Amino acid sequence: MDEKTLSRYNSPEGATDYVGKFDRRWTERINDWNEQRLLRRLLHSAGVEKVPGVALDLPCGCGRLYPIVREVADRVVEGDWSFHMLLEARLSASSGNSPGPASGFVRGTALTLPFIDRAFDFVLSVRLCHHIGEHAERIQYVWEVMRVSGKWLVFTYFDQTSLKNRLREFNRRFNGKRAKRTLHPSEVAALARSAGFDVVRSVPMSRLFSGHRYAVLRRKGDIPASAPERSLTT
Repeated sequence: MDEKTLSRYNSPEGATDYVGKFDRRWTERINDWNEQRLLRRLLHSAGVEKVPGVALDLPCGCGRLYPIVREVADRVVEGDWSFHMLLEARLSASSGNSPGPASGFVRGTALTLPFIDRAFDFVLSVRLCHHIGEHAERIQYVWEVMRVSGKWLVFTYFDQTSLKNRLREFNRRFNGKRAKRTLHPSEVAALARSAGFDVVRSVPMSRLFSGHRYAVLRRKGDIPASAPERSLTT
């Protein structure tokens, strides 16, 4: 991610602006409602029920999807690069509308996650991949979230084959805009196989209005549940 974007998110003003956009803009409220409904349906259809260990929500932002992660796991670690986003997430998780406090808050970069291999039974990583500028770093990010997942991984990426990306590529010949930061579904499937995962679901957030794609991965074989006393960090 470029320094300008990182600095904005890791500032009080950037965090406040991000939190407030879901209240200020009716389009964001609709997008948020649709995305949460899609995620719940996706988890249900993939058979992701209660996991016995610990879940990771990274980047957690202001804790927008934390209630859904708590539906899957009783113990959840919220992670983000931004100190101020983590503060917003902590406040949200402690509010009266929250399903309960998180088990921990950790600052870290998704390119080198500060956790041991297979530390979590469920990992959710949403709306980060398309912010990562270099293709090699996008691959590194996918490897990292797979590395720390012992069983389930749900993440999003901007689909190279999506209608929105195809239209953008066509229009770039005339408007000079930069290319979207994408991954190809076949590329994601190959990465999953090489890391010992199956892609059990892969669906677009919206075929017409969004290029983002949700992927649900499950590690092959039986993986023991995370022991409560086990240290998650490296």
